[in-house]
Amino acid sequence: MAMWNSIVLDVGIGLAFMYFLLALACSVIQELIANVTSWRGRHLLNSIKVMLNDPAMTGLAKRVYSNPRIRSLSLPGKLPSYIPSAAFAKAIVDTFSEQGMLQQSSPAFQGPLSPFLRDAAGDVDKLQASIETWFDNAMDRFGGWYKRNVQLVLLAIAFFMAAAVNGSTFEVARQLWSQPMIRAAVESQAANIVRTTPTDATGGQQMASPDLEQLTATMNETLPIGWTASSYQRLFRGLEAEAAPTVSGSEVSVTGTSEAAPRLTPLTTKQWIFDWIEQLSGWVLTALAASLGAQFWFDTLGEALGIRAAGNRPTSKSR
Repeated sequence: MAMWNSIVLDVGIGLAFMYFLLALACSVIQELIANVTSWRGRHLLNSIKVMLNDPAMTGLAKRVYSNPRIRSLSLPGKLPSYIPSAAFAKAIVDTFSEQGMLQQSSPAFQGPLSPFLRDAAGDVDKLQASIETWFDNAMDRFGGWYKRNVQLVLLAIAFFMAAAVNGSTFEVARQLWSQPMIRAAVESQAANIVRTTPTDATGGQQMASPDLEQLTATMNETLPIGWTASSYQRLFRGLEAEAAPTVSGSEVSVTGTSEAAPRLTPLTTKQWIFDWIEQLSGWVLTALAASLGAQFWFDTLGEALGIRAAGNRPTSKSR
């Protein structure tokens, strides 16, 4: 029973290591997509347009983004991916001051900032503080929407990654269970990564930005994943070639196989469908696990390896 429990723990460590590496790779790809598409910047811009009731970007939102305080937060031609609340509030106050909109007769009192203008009653410091608090609260709400969108994108990336490397949870678990050498190699590599990751000021371990090529090499060299001839044959060539009858004169010959027509027997069809259901389910399970994030699986690996190390202590037999 103790040996069986040890194997279960080793398989769990191997799966956690796969999820950890895939989560790291997915985060790299997601960051690349976000940088290329200015995803954060566009999300922030859309959020501010909603806040300032300027969907066409022709009024207050346009003036805020034209303010030097905001333009300096990004490269020319790029949208800022983060705006401090103080900078946003000062840009708003600058705009109101330039347009002479701090007086109660101003049209600004009819806009989304009218409650703050009325409460401030011309006190610029009070107005700025109120806008900063409002901006922080709004960013918490919009930030939650952004995180949910990122989670969905990470899930999609994780599924395509799992399919690309053929990282089915079920197949990897089977390989780890049946091959002790692979279990030992995966555990050694996982322990090395956990051991060499530096700690931060709070005592926790934080991973540095990984290299996608290095991650892919580590997965291919350590984990029992990848497309093999047998897996390709099982999923994409599930047809059983049966001898196709060939006509020779007035006789029918069933020995010719050069023109064999691929056919599926009922048993083969059921097995092929089952194989695909299992494969897709394994990829989905891998994607769901990887979408939990690299830090989650890194912490899980550390705890599991600690339990594994404690279980390796030799026991003495009493005579």
